[in-house]
Amino acid sequence: MGGCLISPSAEMQTIDDTGVTPVRRPILGLFGAGEVTGGVHGGNRLGGNSLLECVVFGRIAGDRAATILQKKSAGLSMTEWSTVVLREVREGGVYGTGSRVLRFNMPGALQKTGLALGQFIAMRGDWDGQQLLGYYSPITLPDDIGVIGILARADKGRLAEWISALQPGDAVEMKACGGLIIHRRFAARHLFFRSHKIRKLALIGGGTGVAPMLQIVRAAVKKPFVDSIESIQFIYAAEDVSELTYRTLLESYEKEYGSGKFKCHFVLNNPPAQWTEGVGFVDTALLRSAVQAPSNDLLVAICGPPIMQRAVKSALKGLGYNMNLVRTVDEPEPLSAKI
Repeated sequence: MGGCLISPSAEMQTIDDTGVTPVRRPILGLFGAGEVTGGVHGGNRLGGNSLLECVVFGRIAGDRAATILQKKSAGLSMTEWSTVVLREVREGGVYGTGSRVLRFNMPGALQKTGLALGQFIAMRGDWDGQQLLGYYSPITLPDDIGVIGILARADKGRLAEWISALQPGDAVEMKACGGLIIHRRFAARHLFFRSHKIRKLALIGGGTGVAPMLQIVRAAVKKPFVDSIESIQFIYAAEDVSELTYRTLLESYEKEYGSGKFKCHFVLNNPPAQWTEGVGFVDTALLRSAVQAPSNDLLVAICGPPIMQRAVKSALKGLGYNMNLVRTVDEPEPLSAKI
């Protein structure tokens, strides 16, 4: 039996198979209610809770459709908090042990985040009588409509307990922050950092520091920028193989574009038997062999534990890299930086 694709936010969807991996994308302004939602929770329309789904998704579709009237084109700002609602949670397998991907609805169904590439957000909410605050980098692109996705650890501490407890339908508040601001100039078909035209990227991520790197990679391999990017070297460090998030996606990019265009170097502190890639930490030897030679069109982005960031920056300085183009994602970079 056939059927329609529908998201947890009652948006009708289509399959976009133009990229490396097929993804579902919303059909803008089209929401599902009534019989088309039957079987969303069950295996098929007749076997699922059809009447309940008609009622529930009818209400969701009505509420979400009403947000089309939002007048602001950007869902987030740096001056005020915006309420966003969790639409779905993805975890396990491809997302790595102890990690969750949380996808939130923008206040308006047709809104973009308003963030720049590489910009991070603050997220706050109440948990056990206390207001908690965390900072996260989106893995979705600034152009994605009506949604923002973040990668978060769900292991230890009160913040992680709150993240682990969030369920679809829960509301939190978000605000735009600073970060690594990469300008996308579509007419010029190039990425820019400050006044520098970027043709090469070296991305170094540890743990959930992979999140901003995923966003940058996704932008760089899309038209029109993929044609101007000469090479991307991605160093991804983790404790063990189970923590490698989106490993399959990254390997698919390497197969699609070839190791000359995109190369991912995995480094594990506790590797399994038969592991053939990097072991230990991101050190000078690895940086010398993996990162492109210093140049004014190379941007090196770093995100991970503070001790890792300091060590990597120190090593790159010793290797002669332009430190104006070696940036950690959490360093302040004004949105008004001239390009």
